[in-house]
Amino acid sequence: MNNASNPLSVAIEKREQAIIAQPQAKMLDDEPLKSLDRLIDQNAGVGVTLVVVDLSHVKILPSLALGLLVQISKKCKARQQKLILAAPAPQIRQVFAVTRLDRLFEFADSVENALK
Repeated sequence: MNNASNPLSVAIEKREQAIIAQPQAKMLDDEPLKSLDRLIDQNAGVGVTLVVVDLSHVKILPSLALGLLVQISKKCKARQQKLILAAPAPQIRQVFAVTRLDRLFEFADSVENALK
């Protein structure tokens, strides 16, 4: 669906009742965030109960990204979907801990574990 060589792209994969969104950018800033939000909205339709955001490629998470991830979380809750952030690097996980947003989000160490 998306060209992985494009640094602004977000890959979307559907597995049963789950969608997996994988931003391909190292820094999750304005454009990749807008793509992520739009693609989740477009693909998280009827029958989807789980949204996994694979953060394995992301190395830098600006404060703008935290705000949009909170918005994505609220949209998922409104659609009665569970949101899991998968495979965050230690420095990304630290950002969530410092901002205390680790209490809002659920994390998994891999996409496979998020799908269990």
